[in-house]
Amino acid sequence: MAEALDGSIYQAALAALMERATANGLRVVPVAGISIGGCAEAIGTPRRGAFRRQAHAHNHRPDPLFGWICFLSTKPGRLITPSGRPSALLAHEYAHLLAPGSGHGER
Repeated sequence: MAEALDGSIYQAALAALMERATANGLRVVPVAGISIGGCAEAIGTPRRGAFRRQAHAHNHRPDPLFGWICFLSTKPGRLITPSGRPSALLAHEYAHLLAPGSGHGER
C-alpha cells in the first residue's frame, strides 16, 4: 500500500534541492508530498497505485496531485543518501516539477 512519507525525514534534502534550483535561476516549486511504496493516488486504499518505473512526479496541471513525487520502493536509500543528501532519483523527480508538463528535456 502506498503511504505518505513523514515530512521531517526528507525536509533537509528537499531544502537542498530548492537551494540548488534557486542558485541556477529556476523558480522553486514546493513538493506537495512524497509517496513511498506506490503512487499518491493510492494512499489510504489497499492498492499500491501501479506504475512501471522506479519513481515519477505529478508535474501536469491541473492534476490534483501536482507536486507529489511517488516512489515504488519503500527503502529510504532511494530518497536520501546515508549522508542525508537527496538521492539522484529524488533530484531527478524534483527536476520534473521545475518544468511542469515537460518530459526528459535538456532543462
